[in-house]
Amino acid sequence: MKKTLFTVAAICAITLTSCKKEGAETQSTTGSETTVSGSENEATDGSLYTDVATLKKAEEALKNLPKFKGKDIKVFQKIYFYEDGRIIVDLQDPATPDNIDSYTFKNGAWEEPQAVQISGGGDMSANLFSLNEIKFETVATIYKELQNQAKNVEGAKIGGGIYYNLNVLRNEKAWFTNVEGTRGNYSGYFNADGTLKEFKKN
Repeated sequence: MKKTLFTVAAICAITLTSCKKEGAETQSTTGSETTVSGSENEATDGSLYTDVATLKKAEEALKNLPKFKGKDIKVFQKIYFYEDGRIIVDLQDPATPDNIDSYTFKNGAWEEPQAVQISGGGDMSANLFSLNEIKFETVATIYKELQNQAKNVEGAKIGGGIYYNLNVLRNEKAWFTNVEGTRGNYSGYFNADGTLKEFKKN
């Protein structure tokens, strides 16, 4: 039976298979950065969710980091996208497979990685998926569909993040986000290519 590994962030302990990695917001902003330059095709509303150009460039910049260039990058359980421009992802170190490091994209740049403490008796390989399974620009597709679904929700407010999640226990992967409404909250599940799987009231 597959078991779930756990991560402990710098500030608090977090079970990544059951909750959002809120502790990741406390990561350091020091160190060298890989900057993503601007583009005339970037969104004008300041939202990463509609900024396809920045999403594409962030993915390209990550894949071109010296540690990962030309390699199959392995994601540990989840990758998060936030409307304010942040992307947070835990990645396996190709040179030291037992090590997981957290990477944050912020203000148009990838910051220096932060070490993640791993505990638990799970199988590391069962907690990983290839970054090549998804495209960052899919976030824009998901957000557009989410806006369509939210039209039918009274007092709709799209949740604070969109993330791609590996459910280790079920060995299932999907994009996930949520909509908060006046009369209830809703969850949206999407396939890897951004097509809608299910939108339902919680």
